[in-house]
Amino acid sequence: MIGTRKSGITLAVIVLAVLALLNACQPTTIEVTRVVTEVVTQEVEVTRIVAGESVTETVVQEVEVTRMVEAAPDPEEENKLEIFHWWTAGGEREAADAMFDVFRAEYPDVEIVENPVAGGGGVSHRLVLQARLSAGLPPDAWQTLGGAELKDYVDAGQLQPLDDIYDQTDYAGVIPRPLLNAVSIDGSPYGAPLNMHFQNILYYNTALFEELELDAPTTLEQLMVVVEAIEEARPEMTPLALGTSEKWESAFVFDSILLALAGPDYYVDLYKGNIDIVTDDTFREALNAFGQLKSYMYEFHPNLTWDESVDLVVNEDAAMVIMGTWAIGYFASRDWQPGEAFGAVTFPQEPERILLFHPDTYGIAAGAPHPQIAENWVRMVTSPELQIPTNVTQGGLFARMDIDPNEFPDPVRRELQSFVNENPGNLILDQHGSIAPFNFTQDYWDALTAFLANEQINEATIDVTTQSIANLFEIHDVQEGAAWYRWP
Repeated sequence: MIGTRKSGITLAVIVLAVLALLNACQPTTIEVTRVVTEVVTQEVEVTRIVAGESVTETVVQEVEVTRMVEAAPDPEEENKLEIFHWWTAGGEREAADAMFDVFRAEYPDVEIVENPVAGGGGVSHRLVLQARLSAGLPPDAWQTLGGAELKDYVDAGQLQPLDDIYDQTDYAGVIPRPLLNAVSIDGSPYGAPLNMHFQNILYYNTALFEELELDAPTTLEQLMVVVEAIEEARPEMTPLALGTSEKWESAFVFDSILLALAGPDYYVDLYKGNIDIVTDDTFREALNAFGQLKSYMYEFHPNLTWDESVDLVVNEDAAMVIMGTWAIGYFASRDWQPGEAFGAVTFPQEPERILLFHPDTYGIAAGAPHPQIAENWVRMVTSPELQIPTNVTQGGLFARMDIDPNEFPDPVRRELQSFVNENPGNLILDQHGSIAPFNFTQDYWDALTAFLANEQINEATIDVTTQSIANLFEIHDVQEGAAWYRWP
């Protein structure tokens, strides 16, 4: 008898060979399949010789079949959330604990695997995260700013759209439109904002200001008067704290000056690459004011992180600091309470009160190892139950406008939240990874910090810095890269 059968073995070998070839041509990705060989019952054709004639018939036989199947999750990892964040400083670590406590209360069987990386603003965190993403080993979710930084992840195919979650939670209906725009690329949201942070906030020692009978400055002219008065009355105290070890801190101060001198339309046009700063007097004027303010800044600022600069105010080594709203949480972690030990004002605040903002957001990784749990996490991020304890602790403002501002224990954030809820159009994305492409932003921070490093700031140093920054706008094609952003 001569028999032939249509076994799955040969086909499986061919499939495996093709998959291996395809994988060799692709970037490194997480393997989600495995090889399975099993015995199955199937019909096969058998040909035999009967009475000198060839007869083919179908019979049922057991055969071995080798195939590729989706890998079953490791039972020990099935209920796991792997997450990257940069909340490690005072006030931030406590806020991370608060948000994870809320998630654990809802999903007690899920193991949370944190990969926090020390580094204010996430600079060190991003380096480690990019290494993981480049290796095709993403966590389930990670902290990212909105705007251009989020867009970079989307353009690289590293985040999933969140339209379904937004539809199910009606999240778009309860957050400010500028905030929704900051996390949406080509009409789809890719990040769920946990909060809103404002960068142009000036904090000051209330006891000192009362003693010297000073009002909190809300214009550039008032700021120059105040720093001179503090230097004269307290020569041992630095008027304005600063820490620039991660460079972005320099841009915070410069942005406030720029907004004070030029207003919101100019600010947006600048970071969209629409202004030729080489021929523009306003940018030079802002750099000149930045240079004048340098003599009133903490001398050893290159050695300090943002939280250490805030600490200068707590230790009464400095009178003021310009920092984002997360400083509120840090002050509280040092037992400095807002409205008591320190005050805060939007700077500038005249002639129009504009808040430069960026959100902390979380999305779902493309190829997330635990996609359902990651979805549950992002859904919790959008909830009042998580946003209230997290932001009360950390210092951010609620992303949701339907949360009562009185949930905040301090007058500073109650007022800020009320203002935002009533004036959502007064929000503009800041340059902290938002309007312009992020690669430009990092180089821009370097240029502004290098400007402050000059022993003498004069027309020559302003010329060099202006040309250097103008080159960055060209090198990073900011006009094209920031074209996605719309304001108002």
